[in-house]
Amino acid sequence: MYSKVRVNLDSDLRKKFGVRSYPVTVGDIVRVKSGKRKGEGGKVIAVDHSSAMVSIEGISVAKEDGKQKELFLRPADLVITRLDFSRHQRYDHLRSIAAMKNIALSEEPPEQPVPETVESEEPSVVGSEESEAAPSEVDSTDENEEELTEPEEEESEDANEDDSDEQDDDEEEGVENDQ
Repeated sequence: MYSKVRVNLDSDLRKKFGVRSYPVTVGDIVRVKSGKRKGEGGKVIAVDHSSAMVSIEGISVAKEDGKQKELFLRPADLVITRLDFSRHQRYDHLRSIAAMKNIALSEEPPEQPVPETVESEEPSVVGSEESEAAPSEVDSTDENEEELTEPEEEESEDANEDDSDEQDDDEEEGVENDQ
């Protein structure tokens, strides 16, 4: 049986939970602290327990044929910046460790911050509800017009490709007849 791959915690998490390192799982957010990829980070997408290596989303290496291959990093080069508490067992385990060290934690795991979505920059209109509803109607018609024009363009491209294929066939036949 393989042992769990443990990664050091960020200084904020160390103070909060009273633990220096913790087993890394898929979903944790980590940062590279040494090596060529120093400063890069992301979500853990795979943990190989047999070789004790961790793969991170967005960190890959290019192969000779141009394809991207996930890069596995040593746990000693990583720092956990945010733990994934989707499994409540992990939080319960950390809470019990913190209780032994007289550190009080809440009963519920902390909420995972949701990535902020970028809102479109529309000028704010101060006025009645009717004036606010009017821009949304205009936006929806613009989207419908775009949707209608896109398939026509695709069809015309397909038709052009078919015509060029027929011309190529005619040219090939002409070459065969000449010989």
